[in-house]
Amino acid sequence: MERFVENLIRDFESGKINRRQFCEAFALAVSVAAAGPAAAAAPQRGFKMLGVNHLTYDCPDYRQARDFYTSVFGLQNLKDDGRTHANLAFGPPQGAGGGFMVVRNTPTPPPPKATSTIDHVCFTVQNWDETKVRAALAARTLTPSGRPGSWHVFDPFDFDLQFGNSVEENGFRRGV
Repeated sequence: MERFVENLIRDFESGKINRRQFCEAFALAVSVAAAGPAAAAAPQRGFKMLGVNHLTYDCPDYRQARDFYTSVFGLQNLKDDGRTHANLAFGPPQGAGGGFMVVRNTPTPPPPKATSTIDHVCFTVQNWDETKVRAALAARTLTPSGRPGSWHVFDPFDFDLQFGNSVEENGFRRGV
């Protein structure tokens, strides 16, 4: 715990994290430490998930999807084979909780149809500024639906994408 706090302070003082990120991480660390032996004694329920590593998106033209996600959402093109797929990163760097999205041409033959679907994906946008978000959408001729702090748009293949700020789209809040 002591080493974690020292590293957290160093990251804050060097500007790697802002005051809010420092406070959130410190509060979480204190909560975990306060739980102490009671938390260790709690029965395990399945695996402990850390986050989403990646998701794979099959579409008719991976290049079109790649261009959309890199230009609208700022995903970083990590790897593109030039023929069938590209890996697009989002969030913190690899090893620090970030994830990636594989956009690929639909395989032939297509995989069996699932009996359930994912309705949409929501990306959290850093440093949300409502005016800038609206201007960026207008510049790309995207018409959002939703509410301030949380908007939906459709990608080139009509998949519903949501993006929002961490306050409005926070599933850890009570009453959400």
